[in-house]
Amino acid sequence: MFVKGKELWGYIDGSIPKPEKGSDSSQIAKWESNEAKVISWILSSVDSHIILNLRSYTCAKDMWEYLKKVYHQENSARRFQLELEISEYSQGNMSVQDYYSGFMNLWSEYKELIYANVPSEGLSALQQVQEIS
Repeated sequence: MFVKGKELWGYIDGSIPKPEKGSDSSQIAKWESNEAKVISWILSSVDSHIILNLRSYTCAKDMWEYLKKVYHQENSARRFQLELEISEYSQGNMSVQDYYSGFMNLWSEYKELIYANVPSEGLSALQQVQEIS
């Protein structure tokens, strides 16, 4: 959210490439400054043991690609993990507010994952089935 809010996502997905040598020096300086902001955000957002793995990367796009490759789970694996976490979730020593908040976070992620996999054509079919039953 931070990176998109600051209009810096292009540095991660590569849609804002570094200006070529010979470009206006102020454009190059602005690009380098924004690239440094994104790299700083990435490094401050990961655990310290992960930072060691990112040392060899010099641009935000490459860091992001590495993180995606290593830490991205297939939806089916994440779905199974969330279903397990939801089924085993218990209040324990948590307050009601903490329990509810934690459960809703899990449920929200699960809901986004499930709805993300339903094509629009399938959604209308599901709605028809629901109306019948």
